[in-house]
Amino acid sequence: MEVWKEMCECMKDAGCSAEAISRAERLYEAGAVEELIRCLRSCRCDALEALHEKQKQLDRLDLLIRNTKNR
Repeated sequence: MEVWKEMCECMKDAGCSAEAISRAERLYEAGAVEELIRCLRSCRCDALEALHEKQKQLDRLDLLIRNTKNR
């Protein structure tokens, strides 16, 4: 169970939702390794989408800064 505690903490630190962590725990306990990997990959995909959205926001702010400097 120590391995799961480490995985759970890592998932929390990575920003995984409580729902995803709960699902991962059930899969871990069932020994469903392939499904667990799919769950983790889904969490990764969610994090990457959030990163891309944050990058878009930063790009917009950079544009505003440039436009303001050039006035």
